[in-house]
Parts: sequence; C-alpha cells; structure tokens
Amino acid sequence: MASVRRSLCSLMAGLVTCQVAYPEASKPVDHPLISPYQGSVLRERVDEAFNAYSRIVGAGPEGTRTDTVEGQVSRLRYDNPKGRSTLEIERNYRQALEGKGLAVDFQCTGRQACSPHRQPSWNSLNGLNLGAGSDIRYFTGRLPAEGGHAYVSVAINPQRTYLHIAQPTDIQSGMVQVDANALASALESEGKVELPGIFFDSGTASLQVTSDPALDAAAGLLRQRPSLAIDVVGHTDNQGGEAFNLGLSQKRAAAVVNALVSRGIEANRLGSRGMGLTQPVADNATESGRARNRRVELVRR
Repeated sequence: MASVRRSLCSLMAGLVTCQVAYPEASKPVDHPLISPYQGSVLRERVDEAFNAYSRIVGAGPEGTRTDTVEGQVSRLRYDNPKGRSTLEIERNYRQALEGKGLAVDFQCTGRQACSPHRQPSWNSLNGLNLGAGSDIRYFTGRLPAEGGHAYVSVAINPQRTYLHIAQPTDIQSGMVQVDANALASALESEGKVELPGIFFDSGTASLQVTSDPALDAAAGLLRQRPSLAIDVVGHTDNQGGEAFNLGLSQKRAAAVVNALVSRGIEANRLGSRGMGLTQPVADNATESGRARNRRVELVRR
C-alpha cells in the first residue's frame, strides 16, 4: 500500500481540502483569531482549506442538533494547565471572545445538558473528543471577521480544550486532478488503489460536490477499459462504534457506485463493500491520521 500512496502523491497535489500534519521537529502555531488560555500547550492543529463542518448548536432528549458551515476549517487541541478549573478556562475564553464581538448561539455545561445520550458522538460529528466525564463545557457562536463571520466553537474538559474555527468561503473549483492512467497503473500493479478527492458530509454517505472530479476520473478509467470490473471499498476512522462505522463505510461505498452508474458505467461491473474501522493506514489518535483513514479504494476483481 505504501507504494500505491507514493504513486498517488502527484494526484493529491491539487486537493482543495488540505490536511496539515506538523512534523515532530516543528510546532503548530495558535490561530490568529483566538489566543489560548495562558499556560495551555498546543498539541495539534489541523487546517482544511475547504470542508463541511458540523457545528453543534443544540442538545437535549431529542438529540444533538447541528448546522453545517462550508469553508476554511481549523481544529486546535490544547492541554490545559494544571490546577485550573473548566469554569475558569471557559470564562476566560468567553470574556476574550465576547470582547471581540462574539454572539453566542448555544452553550451547555455538564454531560446531561450537553450530550445526555451521547448519540451521535460529538467526536464522530466534528472531532470534539470530550471523553466520558461529566465536567465538560461548550459554547459556540459567530465572531466578526474579515469578509463576514467566523464560527467559533470551544469545548473544554479537565484535561484539554478544543478550539474549532470555521470561516465560510467559496470553494475553489478545478483544483483536483486525478489521472485515470495513474489509477489504472496502480490497479494493475497492486490490485487496488485509493481514489483521492472523495468527500462526504461528516457522519453521512452524502457525497460533496468536490468529489465530482475524482468520480469523473474513475468513470473515465472504466470507460477506457470496458473489461475492467471493480469493487468500491469504504473505510472509516475509529470515531463512533464499530457497527456504526461498518454501516457508514458500506453506505459510502454504495454512494460512489451509484455516482459511477449515473455517469454511464454498467452496474454489473461494480460492487461495493465496507470495512469500517478495521483497516487503518494511519494513527487514529490524531485528526490528520483519522483523515487519512477515511478513504475509498478501488479494488480490481
């Protein structure tokens, strides 16, 4: 699989959604819109030039409510300083952000108020991994920013703080270039290949429009080789239960098959299956690793 990934580096160069992983020798930097609580240690920052972010805007017996913000997304994870309560940390962030004009849309304190049934998992929705404890605090709102608003979400437990910033932007189209010949070469040499540039709305099997260039390339490959038959195989990260991820991966693979059929590919040349979280290619402990594990592969029959 490593050789396949190396062969596909050129395919991925133009992706408009850019997962940023920082090497160990360098440190991630704070987001310019928000200064962290004094003494916090930034452990991870992941930036995406364009993605759909599920912002949590309500919780209760009826379930978690979200709205979707499309644009530039940044996720930062800090370790909290020792001896500081979640209340103190939250209040400092609130005061600083409201001083900059933040209008709070939703806030909650404690497990019962924020996520009484823990379904769906906040972690699976947008990467807010607050654990199983009851001492959690969360707020989200709109912050005036250049060109409009940034949507800021702050989630805190005793050990860490998550800062998520989503800034609406228009998608820069035409950035994904998938070479059908490179896909064919990898299929011939390895028997399978990851299809880059496939994006779904978080936690769903709904394909984003940004997937169209990759789907067009895969359809072109199949048209050029009328004897080729493939299985589309979906993979997920480890956020959420095993059964949930297995079902999600199956639905996502089926969605890709349907998209190829809609592009004129015969259904009897296509199969779909899902592997769920069972075949990771990267460390699920980081957002960048989880992003690599959420993938779709083409497997030659």
